[in-house]
Amino acid sequence: MKITNTGPAPHTLSHAGKEYLLAPGNSVEIDLTKEEAEAVPQPFVASGEPIAAAKPEKAKTEAKGEAK
Repeated sequence: MKITNTGPAPHTLSHAGKEYLLAPGNSVEIDLTKEEAEAVPQPFVASGEPIAAAKPEKAKTEAKGEAK
């Protein structure tokens, strides 16, 4: 997603152990889930398509002998 600083001054955005210093009007492309994008602090605005959230692995419930 594209994260843009809409404020009047430079601000730092931290995500996944990295820090991004963005001047007013500047942006950075970061992979964010929908939940992460909604939690972006002011004065930043997130736009674009979010990535899919990681799903926990499910145990296979397929019974042996059914597929032949």
